[in-house]
Amino acid sequence: MDDYVPITPLDVKLFFIFLVVFLGGYYRTVLSPVAGRPDGFGNSSGISNLHSVPLCALACLSLNQIIPESVPICWSVSFFVVDLLDCVVRREAMWFVHAVISLTLNLLTGRSARHRALRSVSKGFFAEASTPFLNHWKNSKSYPSYVVFFVVFTLCRVIWVPYFIYMTYAVHMNGEIDMLIWPSLAFCVLQFVWYAKMCRIVVNYKLPKEVMEQSSKEQ
Repeated sequence: MDDYVPITPLDVKLFFIFLVVFLGGYYRTVLSPVAGRPDGFGNSSGISNLHSVPLCALACLSLNQIIPESVPICWSVSFFVVDLLDCVVRREAMWFVHAVISLTLNLLTGRSARHRALRSVSKGFFAEASTPFLNHWKNSKSYPSYVVFFVVFTLCRVIWVPYFIYMTYAVHMNGEIDMLIWPSLAFCVLQFVWYAKMCRIVVNYKLPKEVMEQSSKEQ
């Protein structure tokens, strides 16, 4: 049976400090009488980048043994707690599943002494490196920005995630399988479902109607 890493007082402090950051983001994007809207948190590029960019940086520091892995874990868990609540409020089924899988992987893998020694969670966080490129495309809606996002998504989520899962179980754990393989595979399946849709889009890309209308006005 796998040993578990205890939750320390520092972990609890970090979680609540980071939670305040994302709850503040939720208030500003959803509840604020000035700029808030029902889908503000889920559609905010700023909030999304606030999670993904520092997370990748923290994951790098963790892999280089500069900071404990609990730091990026607490950062990501605090985001997905708020994201999960937002999905429940908005009844977003697909993103709810994504948040549940992400929280499961963060919490269970992060508590596993074996995976903590391998820094498995930090390696998995590099999947988030594609997120800023998604947000850039969502803001620009241009085909070149979509192609860049498509390439980065392919590298970070379609190639890297299965590869690092394979290396974790087949090489570092000598073929031994634990229960964490199942949420990992569920995460992979979700990425491939998205990727199938993305492949169709990259072949049959159409500019949104509002972008075409704006281009016509400028001409």
